[in-house]
Amino acid sequence: MTSRDSSLSNGSSDDVHIILEWIKCIKTLDTLVDQHLLLTNNNLMKKLFVFNKGGLAQLTQVLRGWAMLQKSEAADTDLGIFIVPNKKNISYPQVSSELWLRYLKKNGTVTDIRHARRLIYEGGVSDEARGEVWRCLLSLHNHSHTHRQKSYRNQLLAEKYRDIRLKVPDAELDPEEYATFSTTVADIEKDCCRTDSNNPLISGADNPNQAALKRILINYYLHRPEMGYVQGMSDLLVPIFLVIREESEVFWAFDYFMNRSAFSNLKYCNLYQQLAFLREVLGLLYPDIYSYLSTTGDALTLSCCHRWFLIFFKREFELEPLLKLWDTLLAAPSPFFQVFISAAMISQRFPAMISRKLSATDILMETQKLAHTFELEGVLKQARSIYVRLIDLPQVPCSLIPLIGGEGDHWDGYRTPNFTCFDCEKKGFCDIKRNYTLDPFR
Repeated sequence: MTSRDSSLSNGSSDDVHIILEWIKCIKTLDTLVDQHLLLTNNNLMKKLFVFNKGGLAQLTQVLRGWAMLQKSEAADTDLGIFIVPNKKNISYPQVSSELWLRYLKKNGTVTDIRHARRLIYEGGVSDEARGEVWRCLLSLHNHSHTHRQKSYRNQLLAEKYRDIRLKVPDAELDPEEYATFSTTVADIEKDCCRTDSNNPLISGADNPNQAALKRILINYYLHRPEMGYVQGMSDLLVPIFLVIREESEVFWAFDYFMNRSAFSNLKYCNLYQQLAFLREVLGLLYPDIYSYLSTTGDALTLSCCHRWFLIFFKREFELEPLLKLWDTLLAAPSPFFQVFISAAMISQRFPAMISRKLSATDILMETQKLAHTFELEGVLKQARSIYVRLIDLPQVPCSLIPLIGGEGDHWDGYRTPNFTCFDCEKKGFCDIKRNYTLDPFR
């Protein structure tokens, strides 16, 4: 057995995780003429591979050594039957540069973006691979783009970025608009000086990276006047800048990211809609917490969670765990996975507050003190579990279709949420079901 075969036999190879993602049952059959390998997934879809006589025996021996497979009794004609007993116990590898390259064809296109996203969602991305992976997840490149198309698109985006500077208002032709622009520039400069002031990569008045941050935010204000500029945008820009670095690419990645933020004007994206999603999740999965908050002043408005949503947990985690959290957010099956992360954080910390019978004001104050007290892996594991519990409910309110990601946009094929209309005017006919566009950010 080769060294590569040995890695398969103890279940340590990345290939094991990739293969088991689709498979529910592996069956090897020995017929009079040839041998068959039959793979079955959770939807009872099957793939059949035919081997020459004797060619399957060695593979069967390898399968018998996989620790993650549960061996089942086989009929006389079967070489073996192997069940994947519990995918929750499968540990996913971090997506390294080497692993990411395995998803790329020679021409640069991504062969299976759905599965790549699953690995990123579960295992995160290594530091050296994060730049390229985020370029894909933040829509700088479409997963179907070739190397040539990516290069051409980068040139176009760089040209568009340079053209934005031409939108600076003329002080003589429109003095009022220019005064507003000048005030905004002053606000941006002050915020950039204060943002992550302890990080030497971007701090310091003469730091060229800080100057780049200011230019990007000023250009974003010119490009999206309907969004304007508000405090907190500089916090969202810094992680993207530190990962991607090239100014025009950072700008367009930031533009895409802002469309999914609580600052966005897109439907379902604004802060209060995301808080409404969170309330509904708590009501369905954590009724005791929901009940206490609903009877304690204005606690159910969840104003204590505003900061989490506005700057995507940037105050709650140091930079390194924050980047891994954003790996999960960007690759998640839900376009608003921050709701599930918030639900996980609430489920971990609010029971203690409830046991102390804190008021709404006290809950707000206690929540602000939670920065840097969360253990990231525990939060992410619970957030993923909450997502699965929600879509596995016997009936999922149709109002949560935008949160879950729409029918069919989830990882495991056997998990098809049973979206049900409860408050719709006409039962069985729902405007959300009819009009919601799947995968709005991808």
